[in-house]
Parts: sequence; C-alpha cells; structure tokens
Amino acid sequence: MRFLPLASLLRFSRPLAFIFLLGGILAAILLLVRTAAAFDNAPVQLSLNTTTPNIFSAMYDMQAGWSDGCNGRPELATLQATLAATTPFELSADPQAPVLRYHEPSAARRLALLYLGASNDYQSLAWVVFFGVGSWLLWQLLLDVTLATPFTFANAWRLRNLGLLVLGLDLAQELAYLVVRALVPPFRVPGLAEPLSHYVRLNTEITLPGWEVGLMLLVIAAVYQRGVELSQEAELVI
Repeated sequence: MRFLPLASLLRFSRPLAFIFLLGGILAAILLLVRTAAAFDNAPVQLSLNTTTPNIFSAMYDMQAGWSDGCNGRPELATLQATLAATTPFELSADPQAPVLRYHEPSAARRLALLYLGASNDYQSLAWVVFFGVGSWLLWQLLLDVTLATPFTFANAWRLRNLGLLVLGLDLAQELAYLVVRALVPPFRVPGLAEPLSHYVRLNTEITLPGWEVGLMLLVIAAVYQRGVELSQEAELVI
C-alpha cells in the first residue's frame, strides 16, 4: 500500500487544521452568546439517562447486569410528559431519552449548568477549551513539520500537551457531575431510586474524547520524542 507523500499530506491537513481553529473561535463566540441568554430567566433543560447514575456508571452497570441475570431485567419506569400541577418540573414523554425542564431562579446556577455542559445542547466550556486549544496545538504542529525536519522536540511537546489536555478534561467531567448534583434540585419521580440530578448527562460525554485517547496521545508523544532523540544522535555520528 502506497501512502500519500508528506508534501501532499501537509497541503491537505494544514487548511483543515486552520478550519478547526476557526471553528474553535466560532464556538467561543457562540458560548458568549449563550452566556448572555442565560440571564434571560429561561427554563433549564437537562438531558437525562434514567438507566444509570452519572457517577460510578461502570460499577452500577455491572451490578445491574448481575441483577438482571439473576432476577430478570426489570421494565423501565414510565416517565410522564407532565407530572402533577404541584410538581415544579417537567419530563419529556420519551422514557429512553428524557429531558428535565424546570425554572431555575438563580442566573449563576443557570450559567454554571451551561458551562459544565449540562444543558440540552452541545455548548460547554470544556468543549470550547478542547476545540480551541486542541486546534491551536494541531495547527502549530503542522506548521512546524517540513520536508527537511519532519520530527522536532517542539511537536513532541505539543503531542504531550494535547494528551494531557484530553486527560484533564476527562477528569474535569467526572468532577463536574458532583457539581451538577449540587446545583440541580433533588427532584424525585416514582420508579427511580435516586434523585433526577443523579441521572443528568453532560453533553461532553459525546463531544469530547475519552481518557483512552489521552493516554494514547501520551504514548505517541513519548515514542515521537524518542525518535527525535535517535535521529539527532544519528546526525551527530555522521
């Protein structure tokens, strides 16, 4: 199999990385617009996953699988579209992907939920940081690559920072769930063992890469740096 020459690959990837960089700037502008909208006292809308709590999900899934295997899988609780008039919140009719909707009087809490990625869209501070910083690192990496010097210590540093960025944002997401539980009122519905705040899902779960990608980038950065060192040692010997 014949791969694309480096020159052709650079001509294709550099404009693409620049487009990603512009996308990161646009995402930051959109977040600023949503920040202004958060002060309009609009209802909060949060995505839920009522099958698994948002903290220690893997452990909960293993326990639920064991229970289902022994006792049979229980039916999912039916979530009504609108609960009793005295209930200060609403739920969507779809029990597989419900949306929690309620009035939050505190603008600071509405803004915090938006920045954490708890709102029912794709905007979050972590997503803007990843898209902006990640695109910038990738853009600088591609600019530093030339036909004469395709491998540099600076690019190894950029790859390592990109991996650390992914790992840091993944850890921040887990901590964000603790904050979400504190911000969202402890609403309860029949059929769910825990408050609805324990089932809120951050949109960063689908918009950000997981810790596996961060670990892989760190390994690639370490191998890349070692390759640069061997290349320089070979040049000194010659």
